[in-house]
Amino acid sequence: MLPSLARTRKSFYSLPVATGVLLVLCQPPISFSLLAYVALIPLFYSLKEGEDRRNFLMGLGGGIVCYAGLVYWVVVAMNAYGGVGIPFSLCALGLLVLYLSLYTGCFTWVTSFLVHRLRIRVYVSAPVVWVLLEYVRGKLLSGFPWSLLAHSQYNVLPLVQVVSITGTYFLSFLIVAVNCVIFYVLSKRRFPLAYGSLVIVLLAASFVFGAIRLSQPMKGTLKASIIQGNIRQDVKFDEAYKAATVNKYIGLTLESSLRSDLVIWPETSMPFVLLEDEAERKILALPAAVSSDLLLGTIARDRLGRYYNAAYVIGKEGLVEGGYTKVHLVPFGEYTPLTDYFPFLKDMSVATGDFSAGPAHRPIAADAGKIGVLICFEGVFPDITNETVRNGAEVLVNLTNDAWYNRTSAPFQHFAFYVFRAAETDRYVLRAANTGISAIIDPCGRVTARTGIFEERVLNGSFSLRHGETIYVKYGDYFILFAFLFLCGLVANGLLRGRAKNG
Repeated sequence: MLPSLARTRKSFYSLPVATGVLLVLCQPPISFSLLAYVALIPLFYSLKEGEDRRNFLMGLGGGIVCYAGLVYWVVVAMNAYGGVGIPFSLCALGLLVLYLSLYTGCFTWVTSFLVHRLRIRVYVSAPVVWVLLEYVRGKLLSGFPWSLLAHSQYNVLPLVQVVSITGTYFLSFLIVAVNCVIFYVLSKRRFPLAYGSLVIVLLAASFVFGAIRLSQPMKGTLKASIIQGNIRQDVKFDEAYKAATVNKYIGLTLESSLRSDLVIWPETSMPFVLLEDEAERKILALPAAVSSDLLLGTIARDRLGRYYNAAYVIGKEGLVEGGYTKVHLVPFGEYTPLTDYFPFLKDMSVATGDFSAGPAHRPIAADAGKIGVLICFEGVFPDITNETVRNGAEVLVNLTNDAWYNRTSAPFQHFAFYVFRAAETDRYVLRAANTGISAIIDPCGRVTARTGIFEERVLNGSFSLRHGETIYVKYGDYFILFAFLFLCGLVANGLLRGRAKNG
């Protein structure tokens, strides 16, 4: 059932390591997307039937290699710009990598357990177990659905379109299913006819649906100007640079030759409490000067003295048309959890202050349309974009500051997620990043305009307001419910067969 090639101590380690390396190579910025369809095969070969503890360690080891290669940038963000020492930064990275690797360890343990104890073939159980664990990872402990297996396909647009029906987890399911079919053919020298044919049909149907969706004309009717100020993180919150920052954004906006319907500045482009600052007057006058709505990221403070990571839309009349305060905050970045119980955690938090969460994911109603604002990594969570669209958002805008990550892989990984948010919701995504990557992404996930990282730029392009709800927006992660019920059915059937055999 689980043939193993791990005959020596060397292969004992090399197979999970190979899987870990392949899982890194298929993700941005390298993006060898085809490798995702064979990445898990070495890990499958490393498993031995009946050796549950060893199989867990195989998955854990592969996960450690994978996530160390994918999220190493945590050290850069915490140490270089967050004011956290190297020891604590490395400790935080190690804990995060170990935590994420537990999911791959659980994957191999559960899959091999189902094979050995319940005689459920690996190609039947593995895809379901993988996506259920991905889903849990996206929810547990505030959630971290970063670099899901499906995200490796962000540049394969015909395949991405299916997420408007099924959600992104279905695409991860298909990728694992292909891995399993190939593994079965290589190890058993035969093709699993029924299951393999089903996988081929699902893949083909997804590509056909994607080709049809991509063939439909898509033209923007409104104009946007995205201002990428390229403010270094080490000076962004320095009071001495405040005036220069304000003048840079105003200057770039005035220099833009395109008469836009919407001008967008990134997350905390104004890194102070805007409506309490002397710069307020100059900024409120800007939309009238350029005859455009202005959406900008800043900091807000309420009557109780609580601070928020916020965004405002300022209309052509110089009035604040609406605002949004970030709901899903970054643990250890925007707030520190559990400090009452573990005071030492304060030493592992970056020096950006302690923000409070906003009340709800609701769009801002402006002259330019109903704008669904996603601040920083809120757009990593598909349920947040779904909620925003269900509440009436006609266009999605991601305001972010990826300067934290310097020239690591993180800005490229973060950018890729918004291809999926666009396709899932059938909405344009306008992305304003302080140091890049800023972009305009159409509802099929096509990138119609983009910047590089660490360049000062005004990105001009077009977008349209979209209405209606996709199947995925309307029903959410129903595929996960089906996967869970299917797994329950497999387990129940395996238990009944085992009882009948023993009885």
